[in-house]
Amino acid sequence: MPELTAVCTPNSYPHEDGRVEHGYQLNVLDDLTVVATVELPHWTSCDLAEAGRHLTEAGFALCPGGEDGGWRPAGLGYMAPVDRLADVG
Repeated sequence: MPELTAVCTPNSYPHEDGRVEHGYQLNVLDDLTVVATVELPHWTSCDLAEAGRHLTEAGFALCPGGEDGGWRPAGLGYMAPVDRLADVG
C-alpha cells in the first residue's frame, strides 16, 4: 500500500476560465514531509497525464486505479497515491 501522495497545485489562484499565471507545483509527500518537488512554471492549466510523466522522471509511479491515472480533485489541485519506482514491481 502506498504511503506517498503526489499533489499537483497551482502557484496562484485560477482566473474565471481556470488558467493560472504562475504555473503549477508537483510535490510528493510522505505524510506531511515533502520528499520531491517539480516546478512547472510554464503551465497555465493542469495536465494530469503530463504530471504523471514528470513524476516518473522524478523517480515515482502513480499507483494504478481510478480515472485519470489515480488523480482525484483536492482543493484547487489534484492528488494521487504514488510509489517510489525502486519499490515498484
